[in-house]
Amino acid sequence: MRTIQNLLVTFLMSLFLVPVLGQNSQVSDAIQAYHAGDYQKAYDRASDALAGIDALSNDFAAAAYYYQAKSRIQLLRLAMESGDKEKLSEMHNALIDSYYDYGEALGRADNQLKADIEADLEALYNPILQTGLSALNTAGDERQPVHVREAALQAAKGYLEAAHDISPTYLAGDLLSQVYLAEGDSLRALEMLTESINAYKSAPPDDADLLMAYVFFRKALIERFMLHDHGLALSTIHDGQQLLKSEYERAGDAPGPALKQSFENGMKDLTGFELDIYLNDPSLRDIAIGRFREVIVAYPGDYDIHLAYATLLEKEDPLLAIDAYETAISLDESRDLAFFNIAALYNNLGSDYYGEGLAAGEQAAADSLFHEADQCFRKAYIYMEEAHRLNPGALETIRALIQLATTLGLDEKAEYYIRKEEEILNN
Repeated sequence: MRTIQNLLVTFLMSLFLVPVLGQNSQVSDAIQAYHAGDYQKAYDRASDALAGIDALSNDFAAAAYYYQAKSRIQLLRLAMESGDKEKLSEMHNALIDSYYDYGEALGRADNQLKADIEADLEALYNPILQTGLSALNTAGDERQPVHVREAALQAAKGYLEAAHDISPTYLAGDLLSQVYLAEGDSLRALEMLTESINAYKSAPPDDADLLMAYVFFRKALIERFMLHDHGLALSTIHDGQQLLKSEYERAGDAPGPALKQSFENGMKDLTGFELDIYLNDPSLRDIAIGRFREVIVAYPGDYDIHLAYATLLEKEDPLLAIDAYETAISLDESRDLAFFNIAALYNNLGSDYYGEGLAAGEQAAADSLFHEADQCFRKAYIYMEEAHRLNPGALETIRALIQLATTLGLDEKAEYYIRKEEEILNN
C-alpha cells in the first residue's frame, strides 16, 4: 500500500513539474537562440515563456524578461540597418517596451543579472531620451494637428519619465519639466527644474552646456508668474547668471564661437528677464535704477535695454527719461515706441506747465508757463508724427495726434487724422 501511495505522489508531482520544466526550457531556448544570433527566435521563445509566467521559477522569469528586452532591441537595430519599414512600424514601441521588460527583470533578478540589466538600461538611456525629445518637439509644433500634438506629448511623457528613471540627469529633468509645463502642472515642472539644476551642479558635463540658462529661465518664470514671488525669481536668475559665467570661464581662454554665442544669448535673456521684473515691481525701483545702469554699461548698444531704462525713469525724472529714449532712437530709428513715449512725456509736461499757468497769480509768470506748455506740445506733435510714419496703422498714435493737433489749433491736421481713424475703424 505504501508503495502505491509513493507512486501516486510521484505521478501527481510530475504533472506539476512538466509545465514548469516546459516553460523553463523555453527560456533556455531563448537564451541559446540569442547567443547564436537568432534574435527573432529568442524573442519568440521568451514571449512564449512569459505567456505562462506563473509556471516559471523566479530566476527563469527574470531571464525571460531580460532576453525578451535584449532580443527586441536587436531586432529593432536590424530593422533600422536594413530599412525594413514594415518591421520598424511593428516595433515602434520597442524601446519603451524593453525598458518595462528590464524593470520586470530587475525586480526578480539575482545580483549578477541585476548588474547586467543596469548596464543595458544605461545603454538604453540615450535612445529613450532622444525619442522623448523628438516627441516633445512634435508636441510643440503648431503646424501639426491637435490630436497629433496631444499624442506626441503623451509619448514624450512616457519616454522622458523612463529616461529620468534610468538616470536622473540634468537633461532628463529639464525635458521632463517641459512636458509638465505643457500639461499645466507647474509644481511638478518646478520640481524637475530644481532637480535639473542640482544635477548639473553636482556632475557638470565635460563640455559646458550653456543652454542651462533656459532651465533657470523657466524656473524663474514659474516663480514669478505662478508663485508670484519676485524675490525668488530674481534669486534663480542671479544663480543662473553665476553658473553661466563660471561654466564659460571653465571653457578656457579660447572658447569656440558656438559656446561664445550660447553664453551671450543666455546671459542676455536672463538679464532681460531680470530687468523686466525690476521694471514691473515698484518695491524694487531703487535697486532697479542701479541695476539698469550696470546693464547699460554691459550692453551699450541694446535698444530694448535703453528703452526699458527710459520707461523706468519716467516717474523719477521725465527729462532723463527723454534723454534715455533719445539714446534708444540713436540705436534704432526704425521702431516707433521710443518716439511715441517721448511724445507722451512732452505732452504730459505741456499739460503740467499749462496747469501751473492757470494757477499762476501774475500774468507774466502765466504767459511764460503757457509758452513752455506750447513748446512741449509742439515737440510732442513732432515726435508723435514720426511714430505715426513708422507705424501708420496704430490707432493710439492717430488718436494722440488728433488731440495734439486740436490743442495746437492745427484744424486741418486734426481733420486729416480723424479721417485716418475712420478709415482704420471701417476696414
